[in-house]
Order: sequence, then structure tokens, then C-alpha cells
Amino acid sequence: MSRYTEKLTKDNSVVILVDFLDGFFPGIKTIPHDLLRKNAEAFARMSEIFNLPTIMLGEEGGFRGNFFHEVTKHATHALRVERHTPSAWDEPKFREALKKIGRKKIILGGISLDICTNLLTIDLLNNGYEPYVVVDTCGSDTELNQLAAMMRMTQAGAVMTNWSTLASEIMQDWQTPEGPKVGELYQNFSAWGNRL
Repeated sequence: MSRYTEKLTKDNSVVILVDFLDGFFPGIKTIPHDLLRKNAEAFARMSEIFNLPTIMLGEEGGFRGNFFHEVTKHATHALRVERHTPSAWDEPKFREALKKIGRKKIILGGISLDICTNLLTIDLLNNGYEPYVVVDTCGSDTELNQLAAMMRMTQAGAVMTNWSTLASEIMQDWQTPEGPKVGELYQNFSAWGNRL
């Protein structure tokens, strides 16, 4: 059985929010900015609904701008880690935080699919983690670069997915306490609710 056929649960997963900073928007051409914001908020809300261990990466200021307020509002439970490296793996505080959490299944998404999200995913794979990349919370400067990044990560062994699939997978049953909250999330943040 592949390690990726084991379902994600609220007891085996970690969420990493990568660089949801508005200063990076000029380089994002493959997804409308308002949709990316909405998907990033839904991803943060999903983490909040299931109370998943969460790490929020990024450094505000300068060309990076500010964190999306929609994300920070729903990531108050997240540990914030500033870094000065393209891959968060090269930041000791990040590695220590991940080790302390002690889970191998990493759900991550971030504004730049082909740079910071991609590089972190490769490093996670090289260090025994199992990354699930939430592609609808990411973008790139060209479709070609975005496709190349997804191909590289997939070829290396990561899984490409989206926030709505993960919400259902982790929920497992509409009768759980989280079920109505996931339903509301779909209604407000996905095409299933016809409100986009």
C-alpha cells in the first residue's frame, strides 16, 4: 500500500501556509487574485475547523507586503515562522517546529507554486515527509512554469490536490461536529455553493 493511500485525518496531518503575502501578487498570472485570496482563506478556515497543527510562513514588509487578512483572521492557532530562505526547510525554527509536531503528512499551499512551495515540497520529500500540495491556493507567472512545478513535485513523489477534496477527506462524515462547518465552507467558498 502506498503511503499516499492512507487517508488524511485531523490526527495525522499538519498544515503549512506558505507566504500568503500581497506583495507577491504582481508575479501571479495563472489564477485571478481574488480567487486565490478566497481559496487561501478557505484553506486557513479548513485548518481552523479541524484544529490542525499549523505553521504560517512568511515575512511582512518591503516587496513582500502584508499577510492576507483573510488568512491571518483564521490562522490565529498557527505558529508563525519568519525566514530568509526560499525553502523554509533551511530555517532551523521551521524544522524544529515540524519535528515537535511529529506528524509526517504535510498539507501545504502558498502563493508561489513554482518557487517557495515547490522548493519546500522537494525538501520535505528528501527528509521523509509526505507532502500534499493544495494547488488552488497557489499561482505562478506563467502556465508553463506552473505545470513544470507540478510535474517536478509529482515526479518526486508529492500529491497535487485542492482544499475542498481535503476538507471532505478529513471530515469523513457529515454527521461529525465539523460536518456543518465544512458544508458552510463549501457554500461560501466553492462552486458547489454557486457563490463564486
